[in-house]
Amino acid sequence: MVYWIYQLLSRLPLSVLYGLSSVGAWALEFVFRYRRSVITDNLSASFPELTAKEKKSIRRRFYRSLADTTIEIIGGAHKPLGFFEKRLEVTNIDLLHQLSKQGSQTVIVMLGHQGNWEWMLHRAAGLYDMPMAFIYKTLHSAAADRFSLEARCRFGAEAIEMHKSARNMIRNRRKPRIIYILGDQSPGQRERVHWARFLNRDTPFFSGAAVLAKATGYPVAFAACRRTARGHYHVTLSELAARPDELEEQEITERYAKVLEQAIERAPEDWLWSNRRWKYQAEANSSATGSSADSEIQSKPSD
Repeated sequence: MVYWIYQLLSRLPLSVLYGLSSVGAWALEFVFRYRRSVITDNLSASFPELTAKEKKSIRRRFYRSLADTTIEIIGGAHKPLGFFEKRLEVTNIDLLHQLSKQGSQTVIVMLGHQGNWEWMLHRAAGLYDMPMAFIYKTLHSAAADRFSLEARCRFGAEAIEMHKSARNMIRNRRKPRIIYILGDQSPGQRERVHWARFLNRDTPFFSGAAVLAKATGYPVAFAACRRTARGHYHVTLSELAARPDELEEQEITERYAKVLEQAIERAPEDWLWSNRRWKYQAEANSSATGSSADSEIQSKPSD
């Protein structure tokens, strides 16, 4: 039933959906108080220098951004490539051509939950001739997971479950692709991670992307996404590691954390503050021992 509600909503004009979004943003903040304490705590810890009024303003804008992004993801599920071409301006388009050696080598593109990460995938489908793939974690809602995967894959992108990513890379090592990875999700308690200083806190990041890049030699880029107007975005591509085989895994992850943080600071309302990004921090720091690269949740480095 929920899946068909998504399908019905996706057929409505964006003008109607934005009306629903405006009401939804207000309801999320003031009626349902959706993860309000999580958002408030995250903002307070990340921006201690801001006044309460400034952090409240970011929170208000975040709820609007969250509602708009959600409704846009649904509303864009059946839109043609030309729709995304008009709504996402991309800077440094040729970077992926250069890193892929004109399509002869796989490139990893790391993203954050910033702006509209789903529309970014569709925009890329109209820009590059190389096959695309994305690594994902299954959503808790089966209906949302089904709808999301159908939308993401409709321009030919391949969906790779996170726990199958290494096997997929090995099997397709001779097939040049652009592989997209959202690297800012909170790792599970049994994930291989690296601790980095991020938004004023020691933060665990998935090591998977860096491990894959280091093992394969695939160059890594970063894509930042900033909302410029309702339904319009600016995407900036930058190089993270042209020769990952010459770097330590930790350095690749540190670079990602740094450029993501800078992108968030430029437009804080565009990032997913409702994510319980630091939920395992206290437990990990109190229970983890040792610093082996193969540990599950590793202890943070001492200051």
